[in-house]
Amino acid sequence: MSREPLLSKLIPAQTFGRRLWRIRLSENQTFAFMAVVVGVAGGLAAVGLHHLIEFFTEDVFGRVAEWSDGLGRFRVLPPIVLGALLVGPLVTRLAPEAKGHGVPEVMEAVSKRGGRIRPRVAWVKALASAITIGSGGSAGREGPIVQIGSACGSVIARLFRMSDRRRSTFVAAGAAAGVAAVFNAPLAGVFFALEVVLRNFTARGFSTVVISAVTANAVWRVLVGDESVLTAEVYKLEDPIELVFYAGLGITAAFVAVGFVRILYLVEDWFDTSKIVADLRPAIGALAVGVLGAISIDLLGSGLAGIDKALAGEFAVRTLLLLIVGKMLATALTLGSGSSGGIFSPSLFLGALLGSAYGEAVNHFFPDTSAPVGAYAVVGMAAVFAAAAQAPMSSIFIVFEMTNDFGLIMPLMLSCAAATVVYSALKRDSIYEVKLRRKAALGGPALSEDLMRNVPLLRAAEAKYVASIENRTVSQALEIMERAREELMLVISHDRALRGVLYLEDAVAAAAADPDASLASALRPDHPLGLPDDTLEDGMQKLEDANTNLLPVVDWNNRVLGVANRFAIIRAYEAERDKLAGI
Repeated sequence: MSREPLLSKLIPAQTFGRRLWRIRLSENQTFAFMAVVVGVAGGLAAVGLHHLIEFFTEDVFGRVAEWSDGLGRFRVLPPIVLGALLVGPLVTRLAPEAKGHGVPEVMEAVSKRGGRIRPRVAWVKALASAITIGSGGSAGREGPIVQIGSACGSVIARLFRMSDRRRSTFVAAGAAAGVAAVFNAPLAGVFFALEVVLRNFTARGFSTVVISAVTANAVWRVLVGDESVLTAEVYKLEDPIELVFYAGLGITAAFVAVGFVRILYLVEDWFDTSKIVADLRPAIGALAVGVLGAISIDLLGSGLAGIDKALAGEFAVRTLLLLIVGKMLATALTLGSGSSGGIFSPSLFLGALLGSAYGEAVNHFFPDTSAPVGAYAVVGMAAVFAAAAQAPMSSIFIVFEMTNDFGLIMPLMLSCAAATVVYSALKRDSIYEVKLRRKAALGGPALSEDLMRNVPLLRAAEAKYVASIENRTVSQALEIMERAREELMLVISHDRALRGVLYLEDAVAAAAADPDASLASALRPDHPLGLPDDTLEDGMQKLEDANTNLLPVVDWNNRVLGVANRFAIIRAYEAERDKLAGI
Protein backbone atom coordinates (compact mmCIF):
# COMPACT_ATOMS: atom_id res chain seq x y z
CA MET A 1 0.00 0.00 0.00
CA SER A 2 1.43 3.36 -0.99
CA ARG A 3 0.88 6.29 1.31
CA GLU A 4 0.87 9.96 0.42
CA PRO A 5 3.92 11.44 2.19
CA LEU A 6 3.48 13.89 5.01
CA LEU A 7 5.11 16.58 2.89
CA SER A 8 4.19 15.71 -0.67
CA LYS A 9 4.82 19.11 -2.24
CA LEU A 10 7.15 21.89 -1.33
CA ILE A 11 5.27 24.41 -3.48
CA PRO A 12 1.58 24.00 -4.37
CA ALA A 13 1.03 23.10 -8.02
CA GLN A 14 -1.51 25.86 -8.55
CA THR A 15 1.09 28.49 -7.62
CA PHE A 16 3.23 27.79 -10.67
CA GLY A 17 0.71 25.97 -12.82
CA ARG A 18 2.42 22.60 -12.46
CA ARG A 19 3.91 20.34 -9.84
CA LEU A 20 7.61 21.02 -9.56
CA TRP A 21 8.76 18.19 -7.34
CA ARG A 22 7.71 15.67 -4.75
CA ILE A 23 9.80 14.72 -1.73
CA ARG A 24 9.09 11.92 0.70
CA LEU A 25 9.95 12.95 4.25
CA SER A 26 9.30 11.41 7.62
CA GLU A 27 7.53 13.42 10.31
CA ASN A 28 10.78 14.41 12.05
CA GLN A 29 12.44 15.27 8.75
CA THR A 30 9.48 17.47 7.84
CA PHE A 31 9.77 19.40 11.09
CA ALA A 32 13.53 19.78 10.66
CA PHE A 33 13.17 20.98 7.07
CA MET A 34 10.48 23.49 7.99
CA ALA A 35 12.53 24.67 10.98
CA VAL A 36 15.37 25.50 8.59
CA VAL A 37 12.97 27.37 6.30
CA VAL A 38 11.58 29.36 9.24
CA GLY A 39 15.11 30.02 10.49
CA VAL A 40 16.23 31.38 7.12
CA ALA A 41 13.11 33.55 6.90
CA GLY A 42 13.57 34.81 10.46
CA GLY A 43 17.26 35.50 9.91
CA LEU A 44 16.62 37.43 6.70
CA ALA A 45 13.82 39.37 8.43
CA ALA A 46 16.22 40.31 11.23
CA VAL A 47 18.84 41.48 8.74
CA GLY A 48 16.19 43.45 6.88
CA LEU A 49 14.94 45.10 10.08
CA HIS A 50 18.53 45.94 11.07
CA HIS A 51 19.20 47.73 7.78
CA LEU A 52 15.78 49.38 7.77
CA ILE A 53 16.45 50.86 11.22
CA GLU A 54 19.89 52.05 10.06
CA PHE A 55 18.33 53.66 6.98
CA PHE A 56 15.75 55.62 8.98
CA THR A 57 18.27 56.50 11.70
CA GLU A 58 20.98 57.86 9.41
CA ASP A 59 19.47 58.70 6.04
CA VAL A 60 16.04 59.98 7.04
CA PHE A 61 15.75 61.21 10.62
CA GLY A 62 19.47 61.87 10.93
CA ARG A 63 19.14 64.49 8.20
CA VAL A 64 16.02 65.93 9.81
CA ALA A 65 18.06 66.34 13.02
CA GLU A 66 20.83 68.10 11.06
CA TRP A 67 18.31 70.52 9.60
CA SER A 68 17.09 71.21 13.16
CA ASP A 69 20.51 72.16 14.58
CA GLY A 70 19.27 75.68 15.22
CA LEU A 71 16.97 74.35 17.96
CA GLY A 72 19.93 73.42 20.15
CA ARG A 73 19.07 70.71 22.68
CA PHE A 74 15.56 70.53 21.25
CA ARG A 75 16.77 69.47 17.80
CA VAL A 76 15.63 65.96 18.75
CA LEU A 77 11.97 67.06 18.66
CA PRO A 78 11.34 67.32 14.89
CA PRO A 79 12.61 63.80 14.04
CA ILE A 80 10.78 61.99 16.83
CA VAL A 81 7.49 63.83 16.29
CA LEU A 82 7.67 63.39 12.52
CA GLY A 83 8.32 59.68 12.98
CA ALA A 84 5.34 59.31 15.30
CA LEU A 85 3.10 61.17 12.84
CA LEU A 86 4.02 58.53 10.25
CA VAL A 87 3.60 55.58 12.61
CA GLY A 88 0.15 56.57 13.91
CA PRO A 89 -1.88 56.09 10.70
CA LEU A 90 0.33 53.19 9.60
CA VAL A 91 -0.47 51.11 12.67
CA THR A 92 -4.02 52.29 13.28
CA ARG A 93 -5.27 51.75 9.74
CA LEU A 94 -3.26 48.76 8.48
CA ALA A 95 -2.45 46.48 11.42
CA PRO A 96 -3.49 47.43 14.97
CA GLU A 97 -1.64 44.32 16.18
CA ALA A 98 1.62 46.14 15.39
CA LYS A 99 0.95 48.72 18.11
CA GLY A 100 3.11 48.56 21.24
CA HIS A 101 5.68 45.91 21.99
CA GLY A 102 4.14 43.06 20.00
CA VAL A 103 4.99 40.03 22.13
CA PRO A 104 1.56 39.84 23.84
CA GLU A 105 -0.04 39.68 20.39
CA VAL A 106 2.15 36.69 19.52
CA MET A 107 1.29 34.99 22.82
CA GLU A 108 -2.38 35.65 22.11
CA ALA A 109 -2.08 34.13 18.65
CA VAL A 110 -0.57 30.97 20.16
CA SER A 111 -2.99 30.67 23.07
CA LYS A 112 -6.18 31.73 21.31
CA ARG A 113 -5.91 31.49 17.52
CA GLY A 114 -3.78 28.42 16.97
CA GLY A 115 -0.79 30.48 15.88
CA ARG A 116 -2.63 32.36 13.13
CA ILE A 117 -0.98 35.73 12.41
CA ARG A 118 -1.92 37.93 9.47
CA PRO A 119 0.94 38.17 6.90
CA ARG A 120 0.64 41.96 6.70
CA VAL A 121 1.61 42.24 10.38
CA ALA A 122 5.23 41.40 9.48
CA TRP A 123 5.86 44.30 7.11
CA VAL A 124 3.72 46.81 9.02
CA LYS A 125 5.54 45.95 12.26
CA ALA A 126 8.93 46.18 10.54
CA LEU A 127 8.19 49.57 9.01
CA ALA A 128 6.50 51.06 12.08
CA SER A 129 9.23 49.85 14.45
CA ALA A 130 12.05 51.01 12.18
CA ILE A 131 10.48 54.48 12.02
CA THR A 132 9.90 54.58 15.79
CA ILE A 133 13.42 53.47 16.71
CA GLY A 134 15.10 55.37 13.88
CA SER A 135 13.43 58.64 14.87
CA GLY A 136 14.52 58.30 18.50
CA GLY A 137 11.57 56.58 20.17
CA SER A 138 12.41 54.78 23.40
CA ALA A 139 11.92 51.20 22.23
CA GLY A 140 13.93 48.14 21.28
CA ARG A 141 14.11 45.54 18.54
CA GLU A 142 12.98 42.47 20.50
CA GLY A 143 9.23 43.02 20.23
CA PRO A 144 9.30 43.82 16.51
CA ILE A 145 11.53 40.92 15.52
CA VAL A 146 9.55 38.47 17.67
CA GLN A 147 6.32 39.52 15.96
CA ILE A 148 7.91 39.57 12.51
CA GLY A 149 9.61 36.19 12.95
CA SER A 150 6.43 34.69 14.39
CA ALA A 151 4.42 35.97 11.44
CA CYS A 152 6.92 34.29 9.11
CA GLY A 153 6.54 31.02 11.02
CA SER A 154 2.75 31.27 10.90
CA VAL A 155 2.66 31.92 7.16
CA ILE A 156 5.09 29.09 6.39
CA ALA A 157 3.13 26.65 8.56
CA ARG A 158 -0.07 27.68 6.79
CA LEU A 159 1.53 27.04 3.38
CA PHE A 160 2.30 23.50 4.51
CA ARG A 161 -1.24 23.07 5.92
CA MET A 162 -0.15 22.48 9.51
CA SER A 163 -2.65 21.99 12.32
CA ASP A 164 -3.12 24.66 15.00
CA ARG A 165 -0.85 22.91 17.47
CA ARG A 166 1.93 22.49 14.93
CA ARG A 167 1.50 26.02 13.65
CA SER A 168 2.03 27.32 17.18
CA THR A 169 5.35 25.47 17.31
CA PHE A 170 6.53 27.23 14.16
CA VAL A 171 5.31 30.58 15.45
CA ALA A 172 7.60 30.02 18.45
CA ALA A 173 10.39 28.91 16.10
CA GLY A 174 10.01 32.17 14.18
CA ALA A 175 10.24 34.14 17.42
CA ALA A 176 13.38 32.22 18.39
CA ALA A 177 14.88 32.86 14.97
CA GLY A 178 14.30 36.59 15.21
CA VAL A 179 15.79 36.97 18.69
CA ALA A 180 18.71 34.65 17.89
CA ALA A 181 19.59 36.73 14.85
CA VAL A 182 19.03 40.35 15.86
CA PHE A 183 20.79 39.95 19.23
CA ASN A 184 23.34 37.40 17.94
CA ALA A 185 22.12 35.17 20.78
CA PRO A 186 20.88 31.71 19.70
CA LEU A 187 20.52 30.31 23.23
CA ALA A 188 18.51 33.32 24.34
CA GLY A 189 16.30 32.98 21.28
CA VAL A 190 15.53 29.37 22.15
CA PHE A 191 14.70 30.02 25.77
CA PHE A 192 12.69 33.16 25.00
CA ALA A 193 10.50 31.18 22.61
CA LEU A 194 10.03 28.36 25.11
CA GLU A 195 9.58 30.47 28.27
CA VAL A 196 7.51 33.32 26.90
CA VAL A 197 5.85 32.30 23.62
CA LEU A 198 5.27 28.54 23.67
CA ARG A 199 5.16 27.92 27.45
CA ASN A 200 4.76 24.16 27.09
CA PHE A 201 6.62 22.07 24.57
CA THR A 202 7.58 18.58 23.45
CA ALA A 203 10.98 17.22 22.50
CA ARG A 204 10.09 17.77 18.84
CA GLY A 205 9.02 21.34 19.62
CA PHE A 206 12.32 21.98 21.38
CA SER A 207 14.30 20.60 18.43
CA THR A 208 12.31 22.70 15.97
CA VAL A 209 12.96 25.90 17.91
CA VAL A 210 16.68 25.08 18.27
CA ILE A 211 17.13 24.41 14.55
CA SER A 212 15.38 27.65 13.62
CA ALA A 213 17.43 29.69 16.10
CA VAL A 214 20.75 28.24 14.94
CA THR A 215 19.84 28.70 11.26
CA ALA A 216 18.79 32.32 11.78
CA ASN A 217 21.92 33.11 13.76
CA ALA A 218 24.04 31.63 10.97
CA VAL A 219 22.25 33.84 8.42
CA TRP A 220 22.90 36.89 10.62
CA ARG A 221 26.59 36.09 11.05
CA VAL A 222 27.11 35.62 7.32
CA LEU A 223 25.28 38.81 6.30
CA VAL A 224 25.99 41.14 9.25
CA GLY A 225 28.81 39.70 11.39
CA ASP A 226 29.36 37.98 14.73
CA GLU A 227 30.36 40.87 16.95
CA SER A 228 28.86 41.05 20.43
CA VAL A 229 26.03 43.54 20.81
CA LEU A 230 27.65 45.09 23.89
CA THR A 231 31.22 45.75 24.93
CA ALA A 232 32.06 44.91 28.52
CA GLU A 233 34.98 43.77 30.61
CA VAL A 234 35.09 40.18 31.83
CA TYR A 235 34.07 39.96 35.47
CA LYS A 236 33.99 37.23 38.07
CA LEU A 237 32.75 36.59 41.59
CA GLU A 238 35.37 38.25 43.80
CA ASP A 239 34.22 36.80 47.13
CA PRO A 240 31.43 34.32 48.07
CA ILE A 241 29.97 36.95 50.41
CA GLU A 242 29.11 38.94 47.28
CA LEU A 243 26.28 36.50 46.58
CA VAL A 244 24.36 38.24 49.37
CA PHE A 245 24.81 41.54 47.54
CA TYR A 246 23.69 40.05 44.23
CA ALA A 247 20.59 38.57 45.88
CA GLY A 248 19.81 42.05 47.19
CA LEU A 249 20.24 43.40 43.67
CA GLY A 250 17.71 40.85 42.40
CA ILE A 251 15.17 41.90 45.04
CA THR A 252 15.69 45.57 44.17
CA ALA A 253 15.34 44.77 40.47
CA ALA A 254 11.94 43.20 41.13
CA PHE A 255 10.63 46.46 42.60
CA VAL A 256 12.00 48.44 39.64
CA ALA A 257 10.36 45.97 37.23
CA VAL A 258 6.99 46.31 39.00
CA GLY A 259 7.26 50.10 38.75
CA PHE A 260 8.14 49.89 35.06
CA VAL A 261 5.17 47.63 34.25
CA ARG A 262 2.73 49.82 36.18
CA ILE A 263 3.93 53.05 34.57
CA LEU A 264 3.79 51.48 31.10
CA TYR A 265 0.17 50.40 31.43
CA LEU A 266 -0.93 53.52 33.27
CA VAL A 267 0.26 55.58 30.31
CA GLU A 268 -1.31 53.12 27.84
CA ASP A 269 -4.63 53.28 29.69
CA TRP A 270 -4.55 57.08 29.64
CA PHE A 271 -4.03 57.20 25.89
CA ASP A 272 -6.58 54.46 25.19
CA THR A 273 -9.29 56.33 27.13
CA SER A 274 -8.34 59.80 25.94
CA LYS A 275 -10.33 61.69 23.28
CA ILE A 276 -7.21 62.23 21.18
CA VAL A 277 -7.57 60.92 17.63
CA ALA A 278 -5.85 57.52 17.46
CA ASP A 279 -3.66 58.57 14.52
CA LEU A 280 -2.21 61.44 16.56
CA ARG A 281 -1.63 59.68 19.88
CA PRO A 282 1.91 58.50 19.03
CA ALA A 283 2.85 62.07 18.12
CA ILE A 284 1.66 63.38 21.50
CA GLY A 285 3.68 60.71 23.26
CA ALA A 286 6.69 61.44 21.05
CA LEU A 287 6.53 65.14 21.88
CA ALA A 288 6.85 64.31 25.60
CA VAL A 289 9.66 61.83 24.88
CA GLY A 290 11.45 64.48 22.84
CA VAL A 291 11.36 66.87 25.80
CA LEU A 292 12.90 64.14 27.98
CA GLY A 293 15.49 63.54 25.26
CA ALA A 294 16.39 67.22 25.30
CA ILE A 295 17.20 66.81 29.00
CA SER A 296 19.31 63.68 28.37
CA ILE A 297 19.98 62.17 24.95
CA ASP A 298 20.50 58.78 26.65
CA LEU A 299 16.73 58.52 27.17
CA LEU A 300 16.13 58.22 23.42
CA GLY A 301 16.43 55.09 21.33
CA SER A 302 16.81 51.52 22.51
CA GLY A 303 19.34 52.35 25.20
CA LEU A 304 22.12 50.03 24.00
CA ALA A 305 24.61 52.91 23.77
CA GLY A 306 23.65 53.97 27.28
CA ILE A 307 24.23 50.42 28.53
CA ASP A 308 27.84 50.62 27.39
CA LYS A 309 28.23 53.84 29.39
CA ALA A 310 26.67 52.25 32.47
CA LEU A 311 28.95 49.22 32.18
CA ALA A 312 31.95 51.54 31.95
CA GLY A 313 30.79 53.49 35.04
CA GLU A 314 30.47 56.81 33.20
CA PHE A 315 27.34 58.00 35.03
CA ALA A 316 27.26 59.70 38.44
CA VAL A 317 24.94 58.11 41.02
CA ARG A 318 22.47 61.00 40.93
CA THR A 319 22.37 60.81 37.13
CA LEU A 320 21.77 57.06 37.28
CA LEU A 321 18.72 57.47 39.50
CA LEU A 322 17.27 60.23 37.31
CA LEU A 323 17.86 58.17 34.17
CA ILE A 324 16.00 55.18 35.68
CA VAL A 325 12.87 57.27 36.18
CA GLY A 326 13.34 59.05 32.85
CA LYS A 327 13.78 55.83 30.85
CA MET A 328 10.64 54.32 32.40
CA LEU A 329 8.65 57.40 31.38
CA ALA A 330 10.19 57.62 27.91
CA THR A 331 9.47 53.97 27.12
CA ALA A 332 5.94 54.16 28.56
CA LEU A 333 5.19 57.28 26.52
CA THR A 334 6.59 55.76 23.33
CA LEU A 335 4.80 52.40 23.51
CA GLY A 336 1.78 53.43 25.56
CA SER A 337 0.84 56.12 23.05
CA GLY A 338 0.73 53.59 20.21
CA SER A 339 4.17 53.60 18.60
CA SER A 340 5.82 50.32 17.78
CA GLY A 341 8.86 48.70 19.38
CA GLY A 342 10.07 46.33 22.08
CA ILE A 343 10.63 46.59 25.82
CA PHE A 344 13.66 44.32 25.99
CA SER A 345 16.46 46.81 25.29
CA PRO A 346 14.89 49.52 27.51
CA SER A 347 14.59 46.90 30.28
CA LEU A 348 18.26 46.05 29.89
CA PHE A 349 19.14 49.73 30.10
CA LEU A 350 17.06 50.11 33.26
CA GLY A 351 18.82 47.08 34.73
CA ALA A 352 22.26 48.40 33.82
CA LEU A 353 21.46 51.76 35.41
CA LEU A 354 20.11 50.11 38.55
CA GLY A 355 23.04 47.70 38.77
CA SER A 356 25.53 50.50 38.33
CA ALA A 357 23.92 52.58 41.11
CA TYR A 358 23.67 49.52 43.35
CA GLY A 359 27.31 48.63 42.61
CA GLU A 360 28.44 52.12 43.56
CA ALA A 361 26.75 51.71 46.94
CA VAL A 362 28.22 48.24 47.52
CA ASN A 363 31.70 49.42 46.55
CA HIS A 364 31.37 52.38 48.89
CA PHE A 365 30.40 50.32 51.95
CA PHE A 366 32.30 47.09 51.17
CA PRO A 367 35.30 48.08 49.04
CA ASP A 368 37.36 45.00 49.91
CA THR A 369 34.77 42.33 49.09
CA SER A 370 32.98 43.63 46.02
CA ALA A 371 33.49 43.41 42.27
CA PRO A 372 33.72 46.52 40.07
CA VAL A 373 30.56 48.52 39.40
CA GLY A 374 30.36 47.08 35.88
CA ALA A 375 29.78 43.57 37.25
CA TYR A 376 26.67 44.73 39.08
CA ALA A 377 25.49 46.55 35.96
CA VAL A 378 25.76 43.30 33.96
CA VAL A 379 23.78 41.35 36.55
CA GLY A 380 21.23 44.15 36.91
CA MET A 381 20.52 44.00 33.17
CA ALA A 382 19.43 40.39 33.43
CA ALA A 383 17.58 40.79 36.73
CA VAL A 384 15.19 43.56 35.68
CA PHE A 385 14.16 41.81 32.47
CA ALA A 386 13.93 38.43 34.24
CA ALA A 387 11.48 39.94 36.69
CA ALA A 388 9.41 41.96 34.22
CA ALA A 389 9.11 39.15 31.67
CA GLN A 390 9.16 36.29 34.19
CA ALA A 391 11.80 34.69 31.97
CA PRO A 392 14.95 34.03 34.01
CA MET A 393 16.62 31.59 31.62
CA SER A 394 16.17 33.91 28.63
CA SER A 395 17.62 36.78 30.64
CA ILE A 396 20.65 34.83 31.82
CA PHE A 397 21.57 33.58 28.37
CA ILE A 398 20.98 36.80 26.51
CA VAL A 399 23.28 38.71 28.86
CA PHE A 400 25.90 35.97 28.47
CA GLU A 401 25.71 36.13 24.70
CA MET A 402 25.45 39.92 24.37
CA THR A 403 28.51 40.53 26.57
CA ASN A 404 30.50 37.31 25.93
CA ASP A 405 31.06 37.23 29.70
CA PHE A 406 30.51 33.86 31.36
CA GLY A 407 32.32 34.70 34.58
CA LEU A 408 29.23 35.79 36.50
CA ILE A 409 27.16 32.63 36.21
CA MET A 410 26.38 32.26 39.92
CA PRO A 411 25.51 35.94 40.54
CA LEU A 412 23.33 36.00 37.42
CA MET A 413 21.44 32.86 38.36
CA LEU A 414 20.88 33.97 41.94
CA SER A 415 19.90 37.53 41.09
CA CYS A 416 17.50 36.48 38.31
CA ALA A 417 15.90 33.86 40.53
CA ALA A 418 15.44 36.35 43.37
CA ALA A 419 14.04 38.97 41.01
CA THR A 420 11.57 36.51 39.47
CA VAL A 421 10.31 35.21 42.81
CA VAL A 422 9.92 38.65 44.41
CA TYR A 423 8.19 40.09 41.34
CA SER A 424 5.69 37.20 41.27
CA ALA A 425 4.92 37.89 44.94
CA LEU A 426 4.29 41.57 44.19
CA LYS A 427 2.50 41.23 40.86
CA ARG A 428 0.74 38.25 39.32
CA ASP A 429 1.35 38.95 35.63
CA SER A 430 4.48 39.59 33.61
CA ILE A 431 4.82 42.68 31.43
CA TYR A 432 3.49 40.59 28.53
CA GLU A 433 0.68 38.87 30.41
CA VAL A 434 -0.88 42.07 31.71
CA LYS A 435 -2.29 42.89 28.28
CA LEU A 436 -3.42 39.31 27.75
CA ARG A 437 -5.25 39.17 31.07
CA ARG A 438 -7.08 42.32 30.14
CA LYS A 439 -8.19 40.78 26.87
CA ALA A 440 -9.00 37.44 28.53
CA ALA A 441 -6.76 35.73 26.02
CA LEU A 442 -5.25 33.18 28.38
CA GLY A 443 -7.04 30.36 30.10
CA GLY A 444 -5.97 31.55 33.52
CA PRO A 445 -7.21 33.71 36.39
CA ALA A 446 -8.36 36.52 34.08
CA LEU A 447 -11.16 34.29 32.84
CA SER A 448 -14.08 34.67 35.22
CA GLU A 449 -14.00 31.59 37.41
CA ASP A 450 -17.74 31.75 38.02
CA LEU A 451 -18.48 31.87 34.32
CA MET A 452 -16.01 29.08 33.54
CA ARG A 453 -17.69 26.90 36.17
CA ASN A 454 -21.20 27.52 34.85
CA VAL A 455 -20.81 27.15 31.10
CA PRO A 456 -21.15 23.52 29.91
CA LEU A 457 -18.15 22.08 28.10
CA LEU A 458 -20.55 20.91 25.40
CA ARG A 459 -20.68 24.53 24.18
CA ALA A 460 -17.03 24.16 23.15
CA ALA A 461 -17.46 20.74 21.48
CA GLU A 462 -16.85 21.24 17.77
CA ALA A 463 -18.21 18.85 15.17
CA LYS A 464 -15.12 19.01 12.94
CA TYR A 465 -12.50 16.42 13.83
CA VAL A 466 -10.49 13.61 12.26
CA ALA A 467 -11.84 10.13 12.97
CA SER A 468 -11.52 6.58 11.73
CA ILE A 469 -13.68 3.48 12.04
CA GLU A 470 -12.07 0.93 14.35
CA ASN A 471 -11.79 -1.84 11.73
CA ARG A 472 -9.16 0.01 9.68
CA THR A 473 -5.47 -0.85 9.87
CA VAL A 474 -2.83 1.42 11.39
CA SER A 475 -1.46 2.20 7.91
CA GLN A 476 -4.87 3.31 6.68
CA ALA A 477 -5.36 5.54 9.70
CA LEU A 478 -1.87 6.96 9.28
CA GLU A 479 -2.68 7.92 5.69
CA ILE A 480 -5.76 9.83 6.86
CA MET A 481 -3.80 11.67 9.57
CA GLU A 482 -1.01 12.66 7.20
CA ARG A 483 -3.45 13.94 4.61
CA ALA A 484 -5.25 16.00 7.25
CA ARG A 485 -1.98 17.17 8.87
CA GLU A 486 -3.25 16.13 12.32
CA GLU A 487 -1.38 14.66 15.27
CA LEU A 488 -4.45 13.06 16.88
CA MET A 489 -7.34 10.97 15.62
CA LEU A 490 -10.48 9.62 17.25
CA VAL A 491 -11.13 5.93 16.68
CA ILE A 492 -14.85 5.15 16.79
CA SER A 493 -17.27 2.31 16.21
CA HIS A 494 -20.05 2.33 13.61
CA ASP A 495 -22.46 3.84 16.16
CA ARG A 496 -19.97 6.67 17.01
CA ALA A 497 -18.89 5.12 20.32
CA LEU A 498 -15.33 6.20 21.15
CA ARG A 499 -12.80 3.36 21.25
CA GLY A 500 -9.74 5.48 21.96
CA VAL A 501 -7.40 8.18 20.66
CA LEU A 502 -4.62 7.52 18.17
CA TYR A 503 -1.50 9.70 18.27
CA LEU A 504 0.54 10.21 15.11
CA GLU A 505 3.77 9.10 16.76
CA ASP A 506 2.12 5.87 17.97
CA ALA A 507 0.68 5.24 14.51
CA VAL A 508 4.07 5.72 12.85
CA ALA A 509 5.73 3.31 15.28
CA ALA A 510 2.97 0.69 14.93
CA ALA A 511 2.94 0.92 11.13
CA ALA A 512 6.72 0.50 11.00
CA ALA A 513 6.46 -2.70 13.03
CA ASP A 514 3.40 -4.09 11.22
CA PRO A 515 1.59 -2.08 8.51
CA ASP A 516 -1.49 -4.30 8.81
CA ALA A 517 -1.74 -4.04 12.59
CA SER A 518 -5.17 -3.22 13.98
CA LEU A 519 -5.91 0.21 15.38
CA ALA A 520 -6.59 -1.27 18.80
CA SER A 521 -2.89 -2.07 19.19
CA ALA A 522 -1.86 1.61 18.97
CA LEU A 523 -4.64 3.37 20.89
CA ARG A 524 -4.30 5.31 24.10
CA PRO A 525 -7.42 4.27 25.97
CA ASP A 526 -6.54 6.44 28.99
CA HIS A 527 -6.79 9.70 27.03
CA PRO A 528 -8.94 12.21 29.02
CA LEU A 529 -12.58 12.63 28.01
CA GLY A 530 -15.08 15.43 28.42
CA LEU A 531 -18.35 14.29 30.01
CA PRO A 532 -21.88 15.73 29.66
CA ASP A 533 -21.80 17.46 33.04
CA ASP A 534 -18.29 18.92 32.67
CA THR A 535 -17.83 22.70 32.56
CA LEU A 536 -15.38 24.83 30.60
CA GLU A 537 -13.19 24.92 33.70
CA ASP A 538 -13.20 21.11 33.88
CA GLY A 539 -12.26 20.87 30.22
CA MET A 540 -9.41 23.35 30.51
CA GLN A 541 -8.06 21.54 33.56
CA LYS A 542 -8.16 18.16 31.79
CA LEU A 543 -6.26 19.57 28.84
CA GLU A 544 -3.62 21.06 31.13
CA ASP A 545 -3.25 17.88 33.21
CA ALA A 546 -2.79 15.69 30.14
CA ASN A 547 -0.67 18.25 28.22
CA THR A 548 -2.79 17.72 25.13
CA ASN A 549 -4.83 19.98 22.88
CA LEU A 550 -7.73 17.68 22.05
CA LEU A 551 -10.49 16.59 24.40
CA PRO A 552 -13.18 14.26 22.99
CA VAL A 553 -16.58 15.10 24.47
CA VAL A 554 -18.84 12.04 24.82
CA ASP A 555 -22.32 11.30 26.15
CA TRP A 556 -23.09 8.82 28.89
CA ASN A 557 -23.09 5.99 26.29
CA ASN A 558 -19.58 6.97 25.20
CA ARG A 559 -20.78 8.29 21.84
CA VAL A 560 -18.77 11.21 20.47
CA LEU A 561 -20.55 14.56 20.59
CA GLY A 562 -17.57 16.58 19.37
CA VAL A 563 -14.09 17.66 20.38
CA ALA A 564 -12.92 20.62 22.46
CA ASN A 565 -9.54 22.34 22.62
CA ARG A 566 -8.16 25.42 24.36
CA PHE A 567 -9.16 27.72 21.53
CA ALA A 568 -12.73 26.38 21.39
CA ILE A 569 -13.07 26.68 25.19
CA ILE A 570 -11.95 30.32 25.13
CA ARG A 571 -14.30 31.07 22.24
CA ALA A 572 -17.21 29.49 24.14
CA TYR A 573 -16.30 31.53 27.21
CA GLU A 574 -16.14 34.77 25.24
CA ALA A 575 -19.44 34.05 23.49
CA GLU A 576 -21.18 33.55 26.85
CA ARG A 577 -19.48 36.61 28.34
CA ASP A 578 -20.57 38.79 25.42
CA LYS A 579 -24.09 37.38 25.60
CA LEU A 580 -24.37 38.29 29.27
CA ALA A 581 -22.97 41.75 28.55
CA GLY A 582 -25.52 42.26 25.81
CA ILE A 583 -22.90 42.64 23.10
